Amino acid sequence: MSTQEKKLIDYILLYSVIISHHVYILLFIASLPVMIVKAPWYISVPLISWFLNASIGQGWICPWTTIENKLRKKVGYPQIDAFVKHYYIKPYIRYKIRSKIRSAKKDSI
Repeated sequence: MSTQEKKLIDYILLYSVIISHHVYILLFIASLPVMIVKAPWYISVPLISWFLNASIGQGWICPWTTIENKLRKKVGYPQIDAFVKHYYIKPYIRYKIRSKIRSAKKDSI
């Protein structure tokens, strides 16, 4: 197997991990209302707190993020701190900053 083929396989693995991570998170978020209503509190509260701590907390690292970081290192991409922070929170903050800059430019004209 050539070097290009190995690199292509690594890219495919990385992007499939990223996509599956997005799908898992979106399915979990979609199941939260059902879980809160249907599951007993001693099941739903620990799961919700684990998800919040894993997504925005500083102490834990999600196993999928660890796998993604290993593949990112192999491909040559920089590693990430937290999946939700990297793919959801940071782009939202960038969007808000850009929209403020655009509105300031429109107001000055």
